[in-house]
Amino acid sequence: MTQALPVIDELERVLTTSPAEKHAAILKRVTDLFLANGANITENVASVFDGVIARLIDHVERRALVELSTRLAPLRQAPPDVVQRLAADDDIEIAGPMLAQSERLSDQSLVAIAERKSQSHLSKIADRAKLSAAVTDALVDRGDRDVVSKVAANSGAQLSKTGMSMLVMRASGDDELTDAVGQRPDIPPALFKQLLAHATERARQRLLATAKPDAREAINRVLGQIAKQIGSRTVSRKDYAAAERLVQSFSQDTALTRSKVFEFADGNRIAELVAALSILSNIPIAFVGRLICDAEPFGAMVLCRAINLEWSIAHAVLTTMPGSAGPLTDQPQLTYGDYERLSVPSAQRLLGFWQAGQAAPDVDGEPDSSASFN
Repeated sequence: MTQALPVIDELERVLTTSPAEKHAAILKRVTDLFLANGANITENVASVFDGVIARLIDHVERRALVELSTRLAPLRQAPPDVVQRLAADDDIEIAGPMLAQSERLSDQSLVAIAERKSQSHLSKIADRAKLSAAVTDALVDRGDRDVVSKVAANSGAQLSKTGMSMLVMRASGDDELTDAVGQRPDIPPALFKQLLAHATERARQRLLATAKPDAREAINRVLGQIAKQIGSRTVSRKDYAAAERLVQSFSQDTALTRSKVFEFADGNRIAELVAALSILSNIPIAFVGRLICDAEPFGAMVLCRAINLEWSIAHAVLTTMPGSAGPLTDQPQLTYGDYERLSVPSAQRLLGFWQAGQAAPDVDGEPDSSASFN
C-alpha cells in the first residue's frame, strides 16, 4: 500500500493542472486504486484518499458522483468524510446508496439527515438492514406513509417505546400499516390491544387470517375485551353541547382556558376537559374525545404536548382519562422524561398524521365508518 502513496500524490498534482473533462477519469482511477486495496487500507491511508477524493468531488459532474457513491457504499473502509458528503447530498441518486448501505454513517449522522432532508432520503435510510431506535424515532417522526411503512416492515429496525407508540397511533385507519405493525414480534401487548382497537374490521380480519393458531386465539381474546369496552367510555351529545357552551364563554382567554384544563381534569369533568382541549388545539371535539377516552394514554399525551401544556397539567389529564387502566404510575411509558423528549413540533406532526387518517366522527365521538377509535 505504501507504493500507492506516490501515485496518489502525483494524481493530486495532476488535478491542479488538468482540464475539467479529465477530472472524472482521475476520480475513477483513484477509486479503482482504493477499491483494489480496500481490505488492507488503514485509517491513516483512508484519510489520504479522503482528501484527494474530496477535492475531486468539487470538480466532477453528477454522473461521476452517482457512480462514486454506488461503488463506495458497500465498503466498510470507505473514506469517512467522502461518505458524509455524499450521504448529505440533496440529489437522492447521489445520497441514496450511502444512506441505504454505508456502515460508515453513524446514528447521529443518519438522524441529522432524517431531520432535515427529503422524504426520499428518509426512505433510503428506512431500507437499511439495521436501524437503531434513535434513527427509527426520527423516521417515524418526520416520515411520510411510505417511510413509516418501511420502518414497520423492517425486521432489523429497533423501536423505542415512544417510536412503537407513534407507529401504533399512525396506523389507526391505515390497513396496510396496521398489518405491518401487528406482525412485529416486538410490539408490547398493551400497544397491540390499542392497535386492534383502532383498526378497521378489514384490518382485524387480515391479522387474524395471517396469525398462527396461538396468536389467533390471543387476537380473538383481545377483540372480545375491546367489544366489551365499546360504549363504556363515551360522552353523551347533551354533555358535550353543555360543555362547549361553558368553555366558549371564556375561550377568548387562552391562559384561563389552559388553567381550566387542570381544573376539569382534577375534578374528573370529562366533557368540559375535552371541550377545553378542543378549543386549545383547534381539533374537533369528537376527535379529542377519542384520545381522552382511549384505553391507552399515549395519544392524549401527544395532544397535551402539541399544545405545550405544562407537565403538571398534562399529568392531571393523563391520570383522569376514563379509559385508562390505572394511574399514571402504573403506566411507565408515560414519564416526565418522555413528555419532554417529545418535542412540540413532533407532537403536532404526529397529531396531524393521526387526524388525517381518521374517519369523521359524529358528535358523540363515534366514527361514521368502520375505522373506529374506541
